[in-house]
Amino acid sequence: MADFVTQAVRRLREDPGFSRNRFFLALSSPEGRRALRIHRHLRSLERDLRAGLAPTVARESGRVRLTLRGRRTERTAWLTRAEFRLLCADPAVRAALGDAALEG
Repeated sequence: MADFVTQAVRRLREDPGFSRNRFFLALSSPEGRRALRIHRHLRSLERDLRAGLAPTVARESGRVRLTLRGRRTERTAWLTRAEFRLLCADPAVRAALGDAALEG
């Protein structure tokens, strides 16, 4: 992931004052739109993990496959290793993933 994209995703996730509206010009570039898309994807995965879906993590050739299983649902998300590290920055996610978060 490019440095700008990584920094923008990290800032979107950690800094509540870094909003899409306030920094419209920076986030309207192709890299900014990619950062917003990654941020929304990671936020959605966090919601599912907090909701109690059972995670399974598999590492495959530079990517991480995260499978979340519920009573009637199954969701599979493919993440780069950098995206997985950003996801695991949240303590609630680390708790839900257990030992799989430590290997990321």
